[in-house]
Amino acid sequence: MAAGNLLNGIFLSCCIVLTLNFTPIYYYFVYHYHLGAKVDLSNRQLITQYHQLLAYLNFPWVTDLKLKLKMSTDGLIHFQDVKKLVLINYLCLLISGWPAIKKLRQIQRLDSWWQLYLPSCYLLAAAAIILTFAVLDFSDFFIAFHQLLFRNQDWIFDPQTDPIIKVLPESFFAAMFGWFAILFFGGLLSCFIITRNKLLKNK
Repeated sequence: MAAGNLLNGIFLSCCIVLTLNFTPIYYYFVYHYHLGAKVDLSNRQLITQYHQLLAYLNFPWVTDLKLKLKMSTDGLIHFQDVKKLVLINYLCLLISGWPAIKKLRQIQRLDSWWQLYLPSCYLLAAAAIILTFAVLDFSDFFIAFHQLLFRNQDWIFDPQTDPIIKVLPESFFAAMFGWFAILFFGGLLSCFIITRNKLLKNK
């Protein structure tokens, strides 16, 4: 069970990284809804700003968030909080990556696929509940998500003081969550099917 939980945790972290850095979704929103015009930038300039934001969130050595869009102190603090969570996720990947690979090899060698099968079943059930909540009311899910991860109200942006919220609409985050769900559920279902077939074959 511990091996399965470790591998599922690594997979979750990988999905977070792949979702955060999957830029085509934002490109679509920028050009389809002409988001640049909302903050007096061209769409190309806005995409450059988005890449600068991603660089700030992803790289420890990028310590200052310098965008053409004005930002309040609370807004800067929120992105600092997001950066900390992103870097913690990378740290978890760095620390757990090699042990996870060793565990996977051990499972293959011993043919003990049940160690992956049971945790995948439990995680799949929990994820299905969360996905149902998100699909039924993404706005409430979005609020609950922020309240869970952040211990302040800095994530509530005022468009007047933090115009970046105009170019990061809730529908964009919903689309990003949808992409994450495809990656996560696709991976879990694949794991479930593969391990189930392995177990049935060994009977």
